[in-house]
Amino acid sequence: MAGGSIVLAAPERVQEAPAAAEGEHGKFIPLFRAPSADLNVTFALAISTMVMVQIWGVRFLGGSYFHKFFNFSGPNPFMKGINGFVGILELVSEFARVIAFGFRLFGNVFAGEIVLATMAFLVAFLLPVPFYVLELFVGFVQALVFMMLALVFFHMATISHGSHDEHH
Repeated sequence: MAGGSIVLAAPERVQEAPAAAEGEHGKFIPLFRAPSADLNVTFALAISTMVMVQIWGVRFLGGSYFHKFFNFSGPNPFMKGINGFVGILELVSEFARVIAFGFRLFGNVFAGEIVLATMAFLVAFLLPVPFYVLELFVGFVQALVFMMLALVFFHMATISHGSHDEHH
């Protein structure tokens, strides 16, 4: 305090903490990074797939598609309550599929990226080459699994749950 007022003294030079990936030569940007090693891309793929599942379900079954989510039918009040609860579980499972779809793809691709970085760090010359081939194979397998799961979800969305549409 000076003369009844508060005087704040600022340091002449504030030194910022360096960022983890920045050095004297700039930022480190990986050259060979899979787009699906980013969580945003995997969730965009999962959300767009599940939106298309809903669109195909409505397109194939019409308004009766939503009966699997909001079904309060049954012979007695107990079964009506059970069917209503199962419908709520179906609705929750649709959102859980998006999360599981996104994290499954992200986790597998990111784990392969970590293995590649570790091998390249240990021995930079020839040791990482088989791991690059293995990661390419794993990428094809992940695309196959993603496609197969999407196909199963599409098939489940187009199956009629009523007894009047059993003529597939």
